[in-house]
Amino acid sequence: MRIRTEKDLEKLDNKIKEELGIDIHKYRNEEVVENFVELLVFPKYVINWVIRPVLISILAFIIGFYVLDLVHVEYVLYSIIGLILFLLAGFFMGLLFLIWKMKSDMWGIINYSLDIMKSAVADINEVSNQTTKENRKDVLSLLFKGVIHIITIPMVSKVVSDKVPFVGGIVNRIVKKILTLVSDKVKFDEEKLKNELSKNEDESNALKVYLKSISFASNGIKKVMNFTFGVAQFPLKVLFGIILLLLILFLYLIN
Repeated sequence: MRIRTEKDLEKLDNKIKEELGIDIHKYRNEEVVENFVELLVFPKYVINWVIRPVLISILAFIIGFYVLDLVHVEYVLYSIIGLILFLLAGFFMGLLFLIWKMKSDMWGIINYSLDIMKSAVADINEVSNQTTKENRKDVLSLLFKGVIHIITIPMVSKVVSDKVPFVGGIVNRIVKKILTLVSDKVKFDEEKLKNELSKNEDESNALKVYLKSISFASNGIKKVMNFTFGVAQFPLKVLFGIILLLLILFLYLIN
């Protein structure tokens, strides 16, 4: 189940309530907000990492007036086109640096999301009233998507919007894309989970099986995170590469 729209989110929420008997919204509280605020360190350095490359680009642009052999209309062309290309190159370079710096923060967020999952699974008596032998293996996948899309993404987005000036909207889209890709890519071994649960019909043993599966899944999330960050960076790398090539071509033609 991929979550892309508000309608998908509503379906996921209803499915969790109907199949698992849990209202995932109850895990959205002030304590969780405070913990997310503590985990998100990157808003403190977002301006430095985005603005610094832009300032370096502006400096390079100014130096260009002294280094390049410009005459007459070339000054005007360089002043307009050159400034735009230098600014864009610096901006996209800054975003690439920022995503690289965000990695440890996002890893902390995912781990905390797994902790919220464990709290949800710990309500196993409530969950087991709604679950059957057929859907018990789907509990973790549903909960993980629910935690990421109903709790983590909205709350992290709010923190970013409050803490990150100027480029908060862009950073929010990047964060949402990364977390959405993680929720799509992380898979729990449902067949193994089904076999383990069939051996452990007792509720307390089932809880141990769920918690063990969550811990095991967290070990593989790092690979998913590396892949996800690569995917998130790819379009920025392409845009940065195109702009850099255009800038080099422009400087070659105007010099």
